[in-house]
Amino acid sequence: MIVMLNGSFAVGKTTAAELLVERLYHSMLYDPEVVGAGLAHIVRPIEGFSDFQDLTAWRELVIETARVLKRIYGRTLVVPMTLWHRPYFEEIVAGLRGLDPHLYHFCLTARKETLHKRLAQRQHEHTEQALTWIRERMERCLAAFEAPAFALQIPTDERTPSEIVELILTAIEQESGLIGAGR
Repeated sequence: MIVMLNGSFAVGKTTAAELLVERLYHSMLYDPEVVGAGLAHIVRPIEGFSDFQDLTAWRELVIETARVLKRIYGRTLVVPMTLWHRPYFEEIVAGLRGLDPHLYHFCLTARKETLHKRLAQRQHEHTEQALTWIRERMERCLAAFEAPAFALQIPTDERTPSEIVELILTAIEQESGLIGAGR
């Protein structure tokens, strides 16, 4: 099984993903941002870009890394990533679904005010340049995630991370019956 947690920056994807790994039997966290950071370090001298998601190699590596992790470790992958650009989203979802037909996509949402507040609380984690980059993309994310392709949406404004994880687990269980009483 692969559980993809999508949503805007500062919506709580990584926190929810970490908690989900604790609750979901035989799972592991797979953050494609780590793949992007490594790839950026390698190709920056030869290719200009402002977002590693624009690199064809990144999208292919996200899928290939998931394939290797599934083959070697055989665990459920919990994948937090902000993937708002529809062609990239479709490419990665198709690739992940090809690896495991039990792909669950959840789009965590929040109001713009909530996102800005959360980002301000975490600003010590980012450089000013990174904060500017994130703020510039938040508007695009909010608009993009209104599309039906980004359902099942889970509003996070008034929910704790534990409540969000419980909603995700319940949705997976209702759709698949894969979790059952062993949760």
